Amino acid sequence: MSSILTVSQLNRYMSFKIKEDAKLRGLLVKGEISGFTNHARTGHFYFTLKDGTSAVKAVMFSTYASSVKFMPSNGMNVIVMGSLQVFERDGVYQLYVTDIQPDGLGAQYLAFEQLKEKLAAEGMFDSIYKKPIPQFPERVGIVTAKGGAALRDILNILERRYPVCEAVIFPCVVQGDYAVDSVCEALSFADESGCDIIICGRGGGSAEDLAAFNSEKIARTVFSMNTPVISAVGHETDTTLIDYVSDLRAPTPSAAAELAVPEMSALADTVQSYEKELRNAYEMSVSRKKHMLLKLSSELKNYAPETAVSAYKEKVISEEKRLADTISLYFERKRNEIASGAAMLDQLSPLKIMSRGYSLVYKENSLVKSASSLAEGDRITIKFADSETEAVIG
Repeated sequence: MSSILTVSQLNRYMSFKIKEDAKLRGLLVKGEISGFTNHARTGHFYFTLKDGTSAVKAVMFSTYASSVKFMPSNGMNVIVMGSLQVFERDGVYQLYVTDIQPDGLGAQYLAFEQLKEKLAAEGMFDSIYKKPIPQFPERVGIVTAKGGAALRDILNILERRYPVCEAVIFPCVVQGDYAVDSVCEALSFADESGCDIIICGRGGGSAEDLAAFNSEKIARTVFSMNTPVISAVGHETDTTLIDYVSDLRAPTPSAAAELAVPEMSALADTVQSYEKELRNAYEMSVSRKKHMLLKLSSELKNYAPETAVSAYKEKVISEEKRLADTISLYFERKRNEIASGAAMLDQLSPLKIMSRGYSLVYKENSLVKSASSLAEGDRITIKFADSETEAVIG
């Protein structure tokens, strides 16, 4: 009869047997992630790996999880490497994962896409944050490897196109373990050095060579800078994370130099064009002002003292003549009225009446108006038109 085992003894025995089985070490298992948890305090990953009919629990301790280039998520198909062990406390077996890779997509590409999605959600790629590129920069900062082909290309083009600008080099490591920190330090230094614009980049290379420019740290450094940045990493077909956050992306370092400064000869043509436009505008303005002055001069004559006096003098003469004519007409009218009145008075004059045979009789210097006022013996005076005589009433 078999001996009786405790639960702990059973679980311990199964753990031992599984650990001893070489086939259960270095396993490669593929499946879909579900129930994923990234433990905030410890940094461990806990998840279940499943296929259409079965599932197995898995754990990835922070020692290994910290090296994963992407963030696993539910529904993601992955291939994990690890060993099968028994969790003795619960009597269940689970995968202890040491590495995890996307099934079908490279880890670096997936990490790039996840980080790009994260930064885009924060608005770091939005056009409202893009700083304008200055038209005529005086200082151009260059953040790249010292002595590299990219630096030579940039310097040659700056010298040819716009020799009046100052090129300031901020050397850095562009690939390898120290590249991210080196590029960030050079960018920060350039941002504080009074540059008008900064070119950051390197020549072409493999995806691994360009990997530093896909780092979150460099992306956030570029986004936080006050100086406009032109990114120029690799060749035209290469796109890195810095290209999304920079203010302008150039396909190559040479193209970045061309975008950073104007062409001197083209500037000369532009200046001549502006000069011609300015001259035409000046001549047109002068012509307009002359015309305005002539108009004002003509209008000013109407307000000159001589003009005003002459106008008033003419008005006085006219009024004087009108007054004289009015007075003359008035006196003529009065003369006619007087003559007419005199003629009428003449017709009514007693002398005029007496000349027609009438006479006036006076008694004691009083006009006798009725014969009844006379008595016999009264002395009267009879006045004719040309003489008078006395008589006695008999």
